[in-house]
Amino acid sequence: MTILSANNLVKIYGSKKGIQYKAIDHFSLNIEQGEFVGIMGPSGSGKTTLLHLLSTIDKPSSGHISINGQDVTSLKKHKLAMFRRKEMGFVFQDFNLLDSLTIGENIMLPLTLNGVSVREMENRLVQVVKQLNIDTLIQKRVYEVSGGQLQRAAIARAIIHEPSIIFADEPTGNLDSKASLQVMDAFHRLHQEQKTTTLMVTHDPFAASFCQRVVFIKDGKLYNEMYRGDNRQSFFQDILNVQSLLGGDQHDFSSIRF
Repeated sequence: MTILSANNLVKIYGSKKGIQYKAIDHFSLNIEQGEFVGIMGPSGSGKTTLLHLLSTIDKPSSGHISINGQDVTSLKKHKLAMFRRKEMGFVFQDFNLLDSLTIGENIMLPLTLNGVSVREMENRLVQVVKQLNIDTLIQKRVYEVSGGQLQRAAIARAIIHEPSIIFADEPTGNLDSKASLQVMDAFHRLHQEQKTTTLMVTHDPFAASFCQRVVFIKDGKLYNEMYRGDNRQSFFQDILNVQSLLGGDQHDFSSIRF
């Protein structure tokens, strides 16, 4: 079953009379249920713009995006907000957790917004925090836990309402090597055990090596895509090889952490 289908997406910035920049150029992508897909590319390649389009944060200049059978490009603002809240989960580089709430309250926030009963919220909270090995943290505040724990809490918040797809934007960008491994292990386990459908933008080949498939873009166009076999270390090396062909700034490359 196809969860996300993007057809012939174009995103142009600038006025019709002024200078125009085509950030995404006739890009198409399908993501099947249970897939863990990474998007990579050098700085300025359009990967963040693409994520914003696919996650409905921004609208394409042309083309169509369908999520779980719904054409989201035609939805009005209110209906789109409701659809996003129900069908999508988000994980950001800077966590986006609220300091005024406990870790548990942060995780339950999507259920609170959706009007779920307290008993159901508590039951789901117990399940997700055990899955992500953060069950001892639910009474703590944001400033009392590590970056890796915060990101796992953000993942718990993203999955607690059982969305159709999770969008992750550089989820290891603010983490050290140990915390990055913990976070990517969490994504990997969710993919293996819960069959979550995840789309992750990253510049980090280590993080990307956990994906089932990696899509490379350059100048807003599909450049290449690769599927992982049984050997993650070999896949990691393949990703590095494609990155070197793509070029890019030095910060687009990460040190080997195997």
